[in-house]
Amino acid sequence: MMKLKMIFLLIIFSTAAFAQNDPKAKEVLDKMSAKYRNIPAFTATFTQTLENKIEDINDSFTGKITVMGNSFKADVAGQLIVNNNKTVWTYLKDANEVTINNYDAEAGEMNPSKIYDAYKEGYKYLYMAGEGTSQYHVIDLVPENKDETFYKIRLKIDKNTNLLKSWSVFDRAGNIFNYAVTDFKVLNTLTANDFVFDPSKYPNIEVLDFR
Repeated sequence: MMKLKMIFLLIIFSTAAFAQNDPKAKEVLDKMSAKYRNIPAFTATFTQTLENKIEDINDSFTGKITVMGNSFKADVAGQLIVNNNKTVWTYLKDANEVTINNYDAEAGEMNPSKIYDAYKEGYKYLYMAGEGTSQYHVIDLVPENKDETFYKIRLKIDKNTNLLKSWSVFDRAGNIFNYAVTDFKVLNTLTANDFVFDPSKYPNIEVLDFR
């Protein structure tokens, strides 16, 4: 009976420990967040890979991202996405068509301007000591909302620069979306106008405005 009681207590203790946020993870995440907050704007090349072992899928493509504050512009997979934190323009190059929507900050989208601050609300985080290397910290973010389509985000953070090197999103359908960042450059000359899509610059464009 005593042995079973001890096992039961260990299970409770382990569950409680996992439910709490990891202080070491928070220290690393806070440094990463502060690093990006002190950068006026940046551009980077990224590679996205979709893995699904069940469906035998392994697809990848490369794109370019520019971020300033809560605004971003992504040129990837034949489309240009421009988001100024109020409006989202999605331009399909082959179709010469742009769709315009109001940006919904409450929709929970994991856009590139939020990834380095995501841990601050709605997530538990854990430092994955066994997954890291001499160069990178590895931290898992687990959403508190169990209805999210994904169950984990794994961040890989450079120990020397505090920059996010890559991240992976694990969804409940067995998909793993991997994002790796290269050619990171700090920018100092961007303005708010750089994150507004101007249809007049595209002759014969079809505009679908759903605002």
